[in-house]
Amino acid sequence: KQWYQRRVAITAGDADNKMVTDKEDVVIEDIKKEETDENVEKKEAEVVEVAVPEKEKPEMIVLDDINDEDTPGPDEIPTAEERGFWKAVDDNPNDFASWTYLLQVVEKNGKLKQIQKAFTSFLALYPYCYGYWKKYADQMKKLISNEAAFEVFNDAVVAIPLSVDLWTYFIHFIAEWKEGDESEIRMIYRRAVEACGQEYRSDKIWEAYVEWEKQTDKYKVLGLYKEFLGCIVQRHQYHFDKFREWIFFTPVKDMVTMEDIKVLLAKHKEEAERRRKETELKRLEEEELARQLAVAAEEQRKIVEEERLAADAIREEKLKEEEKRREEERLKEEGQRAALEAANKEEDVEMEGAEEDVKMDDVKMDESTPEPGVDESTPEPAPVVTEEKEEEKEEEEAKEDKKGRKSKRGASKRAPAKRTSRRSRKDTEEEEKEASETKEEEKVEVVEDKEEARKEENAAVEMETAAEQENVVAKEEEKENVVAKEEEKEELKEENVVSVEKDPEEQVEKMTEDFTKVDMEEPLPDSVDALTDRQEAAVREQILLDMAPVHEQILAELEEVSCFEEGIKRPYFHVKELERIQLKNWKNYLNLIIEKKDTARTIILFERCLIACAFYEGFWIKYVGFMAEIDEEETSKIYRRACMIHLVKKPQIHLNWAAFEEKRGHLEVAREALDHIETNLAGLIAVTLRRAGLERRSGNMQQGADILKGAIDTCRGRETRDYWIMKYVAYMQFNMCDLEKTREYLKEQVERAQRNKRLYMKMLEVERCPTTVTPDVPNVIEVFQRALTSSLSVEDKAGFSHRRLTFLEEFGTDVGMIIDAYDDHNRNYKSLLEEKKRERESSSHSN
Repeated sequence: KQWYQRRVAITAGDADNKMVTDKEDVVIEDIKKEETDENVEKKEAEVVEVAVPEKEKPEMIVLDDINDEDTPGPDEIPTAEERGFWKAVDDNPNDFASWTYLLQVVEKNGKLKQIQKAFTSFLALYPYCYGYWKKYADQMKKLISNEAAFEVFNDAVVAIPLSVDLWTYFIHFIAEWKEGDESEIRMIYRRAVEACGQEYRSDKIWEAYVEWEKQTDKYKVLGLYKEFLGCIVQRHQYHFDKFREWIFFTPVKDMVTMEDIKVLLAKHKEEAERRRKETELKRLEEEELARQLAVAAEEQRKIVEEERLAADAIREEKLKEEEKRREEERLKEEGQRAALEAANKEEDVEMEGAEEDVKMDDVKMDESTPEPGVDESTPEPAPVVTEEKEEEKEEEEAKEDKKGRKSKRGASKRAPAKRTSRRSRKDTEEEEKEASETKEEEKVEVVEDKEEARKEENAAVEMETAAEQENVVAKEEEKENVVAKEEEKEELKEENVVSVEKDPEEQVEKMTEDFTKVDMEEPLPDSVDALTDRQEAAVREQILLDMAPVHEQILAELEEVSCFEEGIKRPYFHVKELERIQLKNWKNYLNLIIEKKDTARTIILFERCLIACAFYEGFWIKYVGFMAEIDEEETSKIYRRACMIHLVKKPQIHLNWAAFEEKRGHLEVAREALDHIETNLAGLIAVTLRRAGLERRSGNMQQGADILKGAIDTCRGRETRDYWIMKYVAYMQFNMCDLEKTREYLKEQVERAQRNKRLYMKMLEVERCPTTVTPDVPNVIEVFQRALTSSLSVEDKAGFSHRRLTFLEEFGTDVGMIIDAYDDHNRNYKSLLEEKKRERESSSHSN
């Protein structure tokens, strides 16, 4: 429907414009036909004057002089197209798209009255649209004058003082209009940086201001830089680097005056003296620390020496014990060896006897049974054992394993005393000799193994001792180095003392610290041109030294807030809703800055937030909650701005505003707040109860009763009407203490609705308890509090909380108690009740 209306309006507007153009052409043609040859020049002048009157310079129109009662001119009558869009925005003032179409149409038509009316009405509803302020100012400049545009810009920066873009437009306008007027341009720059200089994105205004002052008044640049670099703005490091470049590459005489130079040099001298004292104190502290380290090192050395001596004593004791143990083992082995030799000798004797017996048996056998073919007189030759065979045998035995040799020796020991095999005495002696040698070798190996173990143990002890001695030596060397350094310092100190005693000027010249770049004994010059290079360096250095702590603090602050600033994707105003992550980012950012207890910075951040979040009631309530503890008047202004401009249909903040004004005794403002929300959103129960309660608490009982009675007359629906009747009856009974009027009113209502059960119940209640005593508010609130802190379900507690609000609105005498009850309800139960309400609505829709 709206689209169709706009199309009709556009078509009608085009037709009207065409008709006007055709009429103008006819008039011009008629005038041309009346021209004659005799007065051509005169007629041409008249034709030009009539045909193109708009080329004449328009006379300046003062807005206050316009009389609405005069006959409307052509620019006051809207076209059909404009009327169509005016109807759309009148029907729905919140239709932002219709407003933008209307503004486009009036700009295209160029009618002054329509432009003023459209832009004024639009900006009253949406004052944060800085782009439309710029368009309005451009139209005023084009159609009226620079003065009119200035007034528009002035209203704009009052409405949005933190809009960097709007201030930039304003500055460009003044610079163009007042070209060459340094005072006017400087004044607008000052206004801009004072209004939005703390805004995070205001660095471009600061930068433009600095560059302008460099061309205008060079002695103001340094002070301006100090202000600029003390603000938490984006690209701070970049601007500080530019400041340093300006310091190093600009002559001192072009930066500061002679008075400032004297102050800086005196401050530099004090700073140098302070640093000298700090350096001396640090040197003394280092010397004391070195002395303490030396004492500690000496004590450690003594401890190590004592430990070394103790270790040596323990090692000597271990060596003695080991020597004693080896001697005992040696004696034991000698005894075993002697016993073994005796046993071997006995075995040898036995073996010799056995061999003699074998030989005798062989001889007898030979004599009795001679072999055939062999002469009995010829004896059998004994087996020959050569030395070569013995050596081969020894080599084979040497290659065998020790274990094999031992088993062989055991077998030889277990051999029977009498043997039937033929063996010579020499073979037997060799075997026994080898067995004896093998035993000796085994004993020697055991002794060697023990000796090697002892040596390894001694080597480990010696290595530990050597490591301890190396540590001691290293510590002694360190101590010697410390002592050497102390001696060198003492020598240097004595040399400095001697040099000071000889010539004080040499001491000044020998100062080698980085901060001492100026000769303190040089007299201050009378003019800037007489400055020495060292004095200029001192001036530059002192300026940077003054800015260093500020620079570090700003960098730390920027590091803390950079993540939040990067999360702000839409810092400007728009009617579209913000994303949840954007709202969360603003909330966390505000909590961080509030914790810092920086009032000015917190206010600026709140104002920035409310440009982007102008339609979010929670941020406004948070803002007034913060400001209420600081400035009541400013809090009242914030309430007015929120309720009258941005949140005209938000009841909660209107109720909070009314309670705030009532609490501080401004009853008229409280009534204004409640009347405003009643006008924009009529029929709200909470608003009506608050209006009646306000009159009751202020002593205007009859006005309160009239408000409730008016609610009965204007409400719709039987249930709502019954609700207000009960409230009105209770008000008459307990607050006005008039039982007769209460009875009469109930009888009248019963006559009108004889089948209304609630009215009869209320009549019975009044007659059963015919009292006019007001309920004891503290006792009733105590019961509510007991219910809210009990183990009831959350749904039941939410119901009791809502009943508490209604009771306090009807009978409460302290508006502060009402505010606290609302805060508790909104914090703990409002979301639950809204969720239940949505569930009921969805269920009814589905049914």
